[in-house]
Amino acid sequence: MNINSDYSTSRVFSRINHYIDKLGLNLEGFNVLTEVGSGLYNYTPIIPILAGANSVMAWTRDSSFGKADDIIAECRIKLDKMGYEDSIEFFKGSINKNHLKNANIITNSGFLRPLNKEKLKHVKQTTVIPLMYELWELRQGDIDIDYCTARGLKVAGTNEYYKDISVFEHVGYLALKMAFEAGYEILNNKIIIWSDDKFGEEVENTFNCLNPLKIIKTTDFEVLKKNIQDVDFIFICDYDEMREYLTPDFFGLDELVKINSHFAIIHLYGKIDKKNFDKITIYPPKSGLSKTMSFTLAHLGLNPFVALQVAGFKVGEMMAKQNLKSNLMQPINF
Repeated sequence: MNINSDYSTSRVFSRINHYIDKLGLNLEGFNVLTEVGSGLYNYTPIIPILAGANSVMAWTRDSSFGKADDIIAECRIKLDKMGYEDSIEFFKGSINKNHLKNANIITNSGFLRPLNKEKLKHVKQTTVIPLMYELWELRQGDIDIDYCTARGLKVAGTNEYYKDISVFEHVGYLALKMAFEAGYEILNNKIIIWSDDKFGEEVENTFNCLNPLKIIKTTDFEVLKKNIQDVDFIFICDYDEMREYLTPDFFGLDELVKINSHFAIIHLYGKIDKKNFDKITIYPPKSGLSKTMSFTLAHLGLNPFVALQVAGFKVGEMMAKQNLKSNLMQPINF
């Protein structure tokens, strides 16, 4: 992924300020520990700066998305351009004890994970942790919840259906974009949606707006096999499925290809290995993981990304201020 975003810096700052005003995000007096990443995630630590945080600390490291030095340099350019030079303390690596000790709010962001005992033993008793996504999406390896509970550390998710952000409904439009990128029209396509959760519901609702020939939503392999003969593509978005797809033991690819050799698989979620890519078309053309989005909402556009990020920081603010009654917040251990 290119570290440079296609969005103008001024437009992103404008949307961040829009959602800060809309949600009343005010981080004055708080030290915030978060990440800095590539693409739109380069703006993540800028949000608390614009919301008046006392200090912001941002972690990163080399990954498949970019080099840490390049990511930091790109963020500095944005800060300098908008007059916020030297306002973020960056860190490359997996743990910075001083940052952990100083933080009032720690986001459950990628480059901070896992938030395990090794890290959390350094935080203050009053430190709070916003998940930055829905509570039900919490992955076991992200945070040591038992340790948080034992210490009384507050953790909460974000209600992505909250009226002032309406983030979750963008999932269907992300699926639509992925289908278009994979070369499918939706109109007059026969589609199987492999899901029995909220993700599948949103995808089905959105696809139906474009008059598909037929949509079958299922997680029953026999139903899939019965209908696969003239299917154009299968959209996989079952969040909880941990098994590896396209294996003899689950979702047997060889069995399906014997019935229909030209269908494609588009995966938003799911463990999928590259070794199967020469047998059928799979999009995106990379291995997929369980409980991890193949594309985040940042792939769709600016608004859902900014809305969710600002909302996550707002959840952190409310926890830190002991304001625990908003419908935006989904508490886990208090």
